[in-house]
Amino acid sequence: MSVVRFRLAILAVVVLAIAVRGAAMARGPGRFDDPDNYLRLARSIADGQGLSLAGRPTAYRPPLYPMLLAPLVALLGDRAIVGVAVLHLFLGAGTTLLTAAAARAMGLSRGRSIAAALIVACDPVLISQSRSIMTETTTAFFMALALLGVALKGAPGAILAGASAGLAALTRPSALPGALLVAIAWSIAGRRKPPGFVPAVLYLATTLLVIAPWAARNLRVFGEPVWTTTHGGYTLALANNPTYYRDVLHARSEQVWTGHDQWLWFDQVNRRTAGMTEPQADRYLRNEVVELARARPVDFLDAAVDRVGRFWAVAPSPAVYSRGVRVAVACWTIPLWIALVLGLIRPTAWRWPRAAAALVILGLVGVHTLYWTDMRMRAPLVPAIALAAAGASFRFRTRSDDDR
Repeated sequence: MSVVRFRLAILAVVVLAIAVRGAAMARGPGRFDDPDNYLRLARSIADGQGLSLAGRPTAYRPPLYPMLLAPLVALLGDRAIVGVAVLHLFLGAGTTLLTAAAARAMGLSRGRSIAAALIVACDPVLISQSRSIMTETTTAFFMALALLGVALKGAPGAILAGASAGLAALTRPSALPGALLVAIAWSIAGRRKPPGFVPAVLYLATTLLVIAPWAARNLRVFGEPVWTTTHGGYTLALANNPTYYRDVLHARSEQVWTGHDQWLWFDQVNRRTAGMTEPQADRYLRNEVVELARARPVDFLDAAVDRVGRFWAVAPSPAVYSRGVRVAVACWTIPLWIALVLGLIRPTAWRWPRAAAALVILGLVGVHTLYWTDMRMRAPLVPAIALAAAGASFRFRTRSDDDR
């Protein structure tokens, strides 16, 4: 495939990514809902009150996404949703393009790079999240940018990767374990080839440097340096509590946990943490889960296995989506999972820098083995999944994958 044809193909895939996201935004209920109050936080920033809810400073949500939304709120007011839609279309197109660039930089052929871009463009979970005011779309963009930086040579690539990993963590803190695994693998790879540990050190230092102002802000506000959010204890407890174990785990139900019992659990949590600071409540809920794991280790491990299954589910819950939607998603996901497995069992998938994609996947899966999860949680991983799946052992052409 010539360079011109390759570029035209990537342009077509980017246009496709915009088109399918625009179509998803234009149809169906629940478009641009704001379940996590990111628009409220953005309005607070736009009004000069900083990251706060009801006039009180908060670290309950990560800061970067509401910071990106704040200019849209300030400029567009009640029509900020239009700006969010445009932002998400831009991020979706950018994620598609960056994934293709990362695939080429990692040595994948032009055909496989187009396949990686197509996966990002058409993934139903990522498309679905583009119509919600949530962090998945933005995090996927920064993860794709970080993977591109990892594949580039020299200090500029390491700095780009570290800055992008830090921005991903400021958008969705669950990206941090994957970033740490990448830093470790990069340092090991550096022992076998020049320039040694320098890129890994630059990568990790840049990641921490990007996150540090957020920790400093929280030190000033709460008296302790919260590096991620004060939401972790809650999401850990949401997936590990006696009521959830009874209603979902022991019932072996595919249903989403909702209803009166869940509301009672929310109310109990609010009562128990009333009067605590956000960091104190975060630790309290985390410690509750530690005690639960000690008292009920079999249930805790069973719940972890169940969460892995929900994370990698081939279709969404029948309680939320129609049979037609579930079948369509399964028809996409099953072949993708086959390609992912075939890609990950190739030795080249674990050679640097391609190993970064697999490590990012492992990092986020590890987080959601413990914390609340569903299919939505894997949306930020789609660029990494695409890179691994595009390297599957079947051939897109007869020449070498590394043929550029």
